[in-house]
This record gives sequence, C-alpha cells and structure tokens, in this order.
Amino acid sequence: MHVNKNIVGDTRWRLFTANSYCRKFVERQSDHSLAMEEFTIVDVVEGADNNKKIDDNNQKGTDNNKNREKAAPELLPPANGDGNLDKCVFPIRPNVGNKGSKLKVFVIFIKMHFPEKVTLYEHEVKYSIFLRGKESGKDKIPPYSSLEKRNLLIKAFNSVVKSVESLKMFRKMRHYYYDGGNALISTTPVLSDSKEELIAKNIGAFAVSFKIGLPRQFVMDIGNLLNSSNTMNFESRRTEMRRLEFITSSVIATGAQFIMNGNFFKSSFQPSKIGERFELYTGIFKSLRIIVGSEDLNPDRWYLALNIDVKRAPFYAPQNVVNYLLEDFSPRTLETKKRWAPSEINTLQRKFIGLKVKAKNTQFVWKIEDVIGKNALEEKFFCDEFNEEISVDKYFLQKYRIKLRFPYLPLVKNRRCSFPMEILDVVPNQKVPNKKLDENALSSIIRLSSITPFKRKTEMLQKVVVSDIGLLKDQGLARDTGIYHTKEFMTVTARVLDSFSILHGRDSRNQYVSNVTRSQWDMRNKHFYHTAKIDNWAVINFSDIGTGDLRRFLQTLISKASECGIKISSNWSVFKDKAERNPAVVESILQNLVHDHKVTYALCILPNTKDWFRGFLKYLSETKYGIITQCILKKTVVKAMRDRNPDTLYFNLALKVNSKNGGVNNEVSQESDVIRTWMRPGVMFMGIDVNHPGNAGIKSDTKKTADLEPSVIGVVANCGKSISDYRMQCRLQSSRQEQLDGVVFKEIILWFLEKYEKNNGILPERLIVYRDGVSESQFKMVVNSEVKVFQNAFKQLKENYNPKLTVIVVTKRHNTKFFKTDINVHTHVQEQNIPPGTVIDTAVVSPFLYDFYLCGHQGLLGTSRVSHYIVLHDDNKFDADSIQMLTYALCHTYQKCSRSVSLPSPVYHAHHVATRGKELFLAAIREKGDRNVHFEEVEGKLKILEKVSNGMFWA
Repeated sequence: MHVNKNIVGDTRWRLFTANSYCRKFVERQSDHSLAMEEFTIVDVVEGADNNKKIDDNNQKGTDNNKNREKAAPELLPPANGDGNLDKCVFPIRPNVGNKGSKLKVFVIFIKMHFPEKVTLYEHEVKYSIFLRGKESGKDKIPPYSSLEKRNLLIKAFNSVVKSVESLKMFRKMRHYYYDGGNALISTTPVLSDSKEELIAKNIGAFAVSFKIGLPRQFVMDIGNLLNSSNTMNFESRRTEMRRLEFITSSVIATGAQFIMNGNFFKSSFQPSKIGERFELYTGIFKSLRIIVGSEDLNPDRWYLALNIDVKRAPFYAPQNVVNYLLEDFSPRTLETKKRWAPSEINTLQRKFIGLKVKAKNTQFVWKIEDVIGKNALEEKFFCDEFNEEISVDKYFLQKYRIKLRFPYLPLVKNRRCSFPMEILDVVPNQKVPNKKLDENALSSIIRLSSITPFKRKTEMLQKVVVSDIGLLKDQGLARDTGIYHTKEFMTVTARVLDSFSILHGRDSRNQYVSNVTRSQWDMRNKHFYHTAKIDNWAVINFSDIGTGDLRRFLQTLISKASECGIKISSNWSVFKDKAERNPAVVESILQNLVHDHKVTYALCILPNTKDWFRGFLKYLSETKYGIITQCILKKTVVKAMRDRNPDTLYFNLALKVNSKNGGVNNEVSQESDVIRTWMRPGVMFMGIDVNHPGNAGIKSDTKKTADLEPSVIGVVANCGKSISDYRMQCRLQSSRQEQLDGVVFKEIILWFLEKYEKNNGILPERLIVYRDGVSESQFKMVVNSEVKVFQNAFKQLKENYNPKLTVIVVTKRHNTKFFKTDINVHTHVQEQNIPPGTVIDTAVVSPFLYDFYLCGHQGLLGTSRVSHYIVLHDDNKFDADSIQMLTYALCHTYQKCSRSVSLPSPVYHAHHVATRGKELFLAAIREKGDRNVHFEEVEGKLKILEKVSNGMFWA
C-alpha cells in the first residue's frame, strides 16, 4: 500500500450514475404551502457485495428509464401515504374570532398574479458524476452529503446551460428550474432527442454528464385551483403547487450561490464575521401558499401568495485551518509551541472533528475524523516513492517543496492518513452545528440576527422583493408567462386580546392579584400562589468562588425567597466547599447527603463552562438518590454580589426554587368566562414534544451510519394540586422518529390520568393537548395514530370513560411574520413589535385547516415570532374566541418568569422535559462507558424517583 499517495489525497472516486428518482418532496406547510426539503441520493458504501448491489440497481433503473422515456413520464413522485389528507377529516373552522381591539398589520406575504391557465414542460434528467479524466466504473463515490451533491449538480447544470455547446438545445428555454436531481421544469421545451450528452467539465475535482429526456407538457388550470368550491383532490392540488413552486423559484435559484434547507443563499448578501472561525450568512426563504385571502369565512375564490423571509445561519469561514487557532494563540506561539496537553488536544478535537477540508495540492474534499497528539516531525511512515521511512514534515518538503511553518502543531487525520493543519483549507458553505458554537459566538449571532422590525421589513421589501425574487411585473418571467407579484406586503386585520390578571398567594388578610402590562406583572411584596417548604438542604460548591462571597449570596437568597413566601430553613444541613468534579466524588457526596443528612434539595454552584458535568449531576441526583438540584453558574453569583440592584436576579432564582420544590408561582385569575369554563378542576392540559438528536449525535463505532442516540418523548400534564401544577414523563424511542410509540404513549396517558384522579379526586372530563414538533405532512399521523391511542387508553382505564379530547399542534418553525403598519423607526424595539395578544385568523390562514396565529409575548429583542396553532381534533367544539383566549391564558402560566411567554406553558414544559431526558440518557451512556450500547439497555436507569417527580423539578 502506498501511504504517501493517501497523504496527499491522490484518491479516486467510483463512477456514480443516478437513474432512479431521488428527489424527495416533503410538504412543509401542508398542501397550501409546499417547499422542497433536502434528499438523499445514495449512501456511501464499501465492499464488493454492496457495490454489486448498487450496480444491479443502477442497471435496473436504466432499463426502467428506457421504457418510461418513450412515454415522457410525469417526474413528480406521488405523495407519501402519510401525507394523503383526503382520507383524514380535520375540524372545520367554526367561525372567526371577534374578541379584542382591531389592529392593521403587514404580513410577509405578497399576492401573486397568475393567468387562468399556465403551460409548463417537465423533463427527466439523467446524470453521472465522475472524477475529471477518470471514467472507470471502479472509482469511489464522492464523500458528499445529499445537500452538497445537490448543489454540485445545480452548479454543473447551470454551467451546461450557459455553455456554447448546448446553446442550440436551450435557445428557446427562457426560464427553468432544475432541482439538483432528476427533475427539470421550464416554461418552454428543451430541444433534445434524449440521447445527446452534455458534460460540465470543471466542477471542482469532478465532471458531470447530463442527458435530458423528452418534454411532457402540462396545462394547469389556476382558476380551478383557487376556486373554493372545486373538488380537486389533495394529490392533484399538491402536484400543481409543486410545479408552480418550481417555476416561481427559477430566477432566484439560478442566481443562488448555494441552496440549503429551502433557503437560497446569494453572494449579494455580505457575510458578517463572527470571531476567527465563523461567518453569518444571509439566505432567502420563499414558499408559494394558497390562503383564504379575505376576511370572509367562506370566500368564492382563494389567493396564491408568496411567503418570503430572510434567514441567517452560521457557517465556517473558508480559510486555512491554522487561522482557526488564532482566537486562542498568537502566530508566534503556534510556531514555537512544541508540547500540547491532552486537554488542549481534546479542545482541538471538539473544534475540528467533522470539519470538511481540502488540501492545497488537491481538489478532493474530506472530513477531519481526529486530531492526534503527534506533530509533523514525530509522525512517520514508510514511503514507497522514496523507499524509506519518512516524517510527514520531510515528505512535504521533498515531494512538494513545502517547508512547514508550523511543524509542531498536532496533525489531523482522515482514516489512516495524517495531515498538517497548514496545508488544509476549510471548504465554503458548511453550516456550523449548534453544539460547535461557544458562548461568544452565540452572543454575536443573537446580536447580528436581532434586527428591529422596521429594519427587517425594509430589508425584505427593498432587497428581496424588488431584486432577488425576480417576479416583478416588468421582469422576464412575468413578460413571458404572466406570472408576477406585487411590490407590497399584504395588509390584514388582526385583533389584540386583553391580558389576564394574575393570581398570587394569600397572607393572613389578602389574596394577591396583579394586572398584566406589556405581558409582565409586578411581584413585589406578593407571595407565590403555593409556596414550598424546604427543611433539609445542602450547598455544593464545584467552582472556585470564595466561601465568604458564597455565604453572603446564600443568606440574601434565603431572605428574598422568604419575602415570596418560601419557607426555607436559614441553616443549610451541609455546606460542601471546593468539591471535585469527579464522578466518583460526586456520587459519594450525594450518597452522604441522602443517607446521613436526609437532604431533599441541593444548591450546586458550577464553573462557567458548559460541559458534560451538569447532565451527569442531574442523572445521579434525580434517578439514583432522589435529590432535587438547582445549578447556578459562578458568574450568576458574582453578578448578584456586584449589581447595585440585584433584586430581579434573586427573584428569578426564587421562582425556580419554589416550582422545583413542589410550589406553584402563579395562576390566572378567574375573572373571565373562558377561564372559569376551561381552567378549572376536571380539565386536564397536556403538552407533548419529541427531542431528536442532531447531526452530531452519538454514532456507532462499528456502524458509522447508525445513530445510537434516541429521540426522547417529553410529556407533561397538570395533574398536581392546582391548574398550573404539572407532572412529567419522558421515554426513549428510535432515533428521529416523530410518531409516538403507541404502547409507550398509552402507558404515559394512563399514568397521568391515574395521577390526576389521585390528586384531584376525579378523572378529567376534558383533555386539551398541545402537540409540538409536528410538520404538516404528519397531521394524518397525529389524527389516525395518536388520537386513537388516547381513545384506547380511555377505554382501558374504565369501560364507559370517554372524556372530550382536543388536539392542537403548535409550531414556531414557520416563516410567517407580522409587522405594525405604523412602525416608528425612532421608538424602542418593544414599541415596533406587534403587542402581546395579537391574533390573526383571517386572510392569511389556510382554507383547508382550522388554524390561527397568536403572539403570546412582548418582543424585547429583534422581531417577534408568533406561534402557529392548528386544531386537528376537537371533541370540545371550541369556537374561535374560546380556543384563542384559552391558549393566550396558558402563555401566562409558565412558572420560570413573571411575564407571558411565546408558547402555552404545557408546550414549554414538555420541551424542557424532553431535553432533560436527553441529558439523562447521555449521562447514563457516560456512566456505562460504552457509547455503542443501545438505548433500551439504559432506559431503565432513567426513571425519575418519586420524591423528585412530585414537583416541577425540571424548571
């Protein structure tokens, strides 16, 4: 084996031909709002058997394509079965709301104009990717993700269209959209006999050949599509919307630098620098949607609107890898630093593993898999070319006449090959995983992304609408097809719901009530609604903060908590100072607290670093020893000691102390009819969320493509002592599975019902469920699967038990934003944002679903993001005002702050519970010391002990 060739990246790729349909269409905004998601063409495989299997599939696909080509097939694949909404009945919008004061707002929708009929042509595209100058079928597949492959194909296709050789073929094709796979849609046919091969030769290290099939003509009846009385089925409507989505993306896609997650990133937006390693890119989101279009409940004709937004995301700055070290070291230090400690190597591994790079002497792109302790002078190998054992430093000098400037830097590895950092460049367009962002980077991203409503609206109108979309009336596509949009955002009439009064605790004389102003209420001189009592508690200091400062902080915290009604012993049972962050030491401390001192609550002071330790501490305390823990960073203690007026900080800590230890901080006052009807005994609220592992989740050592980190179901319900007193359950299920496991979910429902009956003396007669994390293509799954699990659980508990069930999906991951029509640029951002309680249920909502938008909070930074609510099942027969006001009221019952929040509290709590479940799983894996273990082997260790779970310990 010639290791020297591997080191310089002299690697060949297997010829890869994609003939099967590989485009995956995912419905992002239901049938009235379709957008394209990323797709996977083929997995990278190795070995003779697997290669043979792929070759057989390719041959079969080629034969099938030959047969289909004669018929010029329809390229758009049929919708997934789960997305077939025709067979799934959703609640009909009963009416539109009328509560609240009216407010005119802009929505970032632009009305589209289409002729009554639009003719489009669809072509099948076959392609092959191969190494430049290499056409052997034994070459390896490029190590590109599906996203990178798609962008490579789009770049290659655009290059072919502009080339002189293909001018004749494309001379009549004025507007087209190529999806980076097998589908091409255009306004005029391509003049092709389907046998002519077009080759893009210089696409990085590769060349790409294309063959374009015979056109198939489609005449779309836009008038019928938008006729509210039409009987067009879901599949037909979705297919027509896809074609329109394609063609309206033709201009912006052609000019995009790259496309990611449906966002078009263009070079016209200059990136913002974030430290030495990252840049903030700006992209454009667009999606075509069918909307009601008027404030009438049942208009004769719907509207087509273009939903646009500006998206920002962090990317790795394309530069030499060594520059990434300049945040922490000077160039002189990097030249002379000869020894790197294991902790420093670990830091480099966290920074660089997974980063895609390219050596200066090659065009090939690969991922860094490790950073090793050896440098270019120490690492040696036998070089066949020079017939001697040679160091990496000497090899580059002799082979390429490259004298390394930083020979003492640790080497990075790709499989068995080691590379000096200075010969590697970071390839562009790599999104940074969130876990790779440090605190400074996150702060910079928040600061740069927090654009005031006025600036955001102006940016979208002037930059995106006028120039980037390319669909104005006087631009090319409009002249040729009659498809264009207006220059202004749509104006709709919103309503601002009244805020609710907040109920606090009693003293010997009064029941405390607060009025809400701008989503906030004043808690001064008021007790919490239900106050906790803490007798045996401990303090564990894992930081280096001074003992005297810490004791003064604790005394003040006890005093402030007492003002809120919390009965906390003024003398802690144990004070453990300067504790080691060692698993064995921590376990010994917790064991001592429980067995010798009967401690139920521990206040833990942690260093400012974010790492594995917090999750491990929660795992031990909550699942093994039954201690409620509250972690406070050292910097929080320092801030409390230095601030002139730290009352707010102590009050926020007291909120958590109370709710963790079985207390309830506030309830909504029973002044409103809606509150008296729905927020009462007999009504149970439930929140459901699923936490999925990110792209950097745990992978198997033996099977690189297998995710071992599971998805975590987090469920909460208010089955405690009052309306806002929630309990939790979390479970693990297969990785990235959104559908809840039926057996497990039924066990959870039964547990909550039994707990509710135990604490309240009755079973709930009504259940209102807020479900987070569901895309609109999964609505059928929720109705046909999860609702049935509820119904089966009811029957299993008692034969005649049949409470009325309402299921509402909640999402913030949409691209609909609202602005005041009279924004004053000189006012504070709070005044520029729409007010809390703003609700929209006309004009821009779906004609097919019972949905509404609601802003539950006061935007303090940037532009407020409203939440979107879709009622999927409704035995309770809510009218519009009741469901909207109840949802807004639940935004006031989140226990961790004294203001209303953007989501109903059951959803927020469920999110935190799912996140806690993930933390506990990772800690259990760490304790076991084997990351290849399946989640079922450790799931039994994640059960929260009852003396912890009797309060909102996750708060």
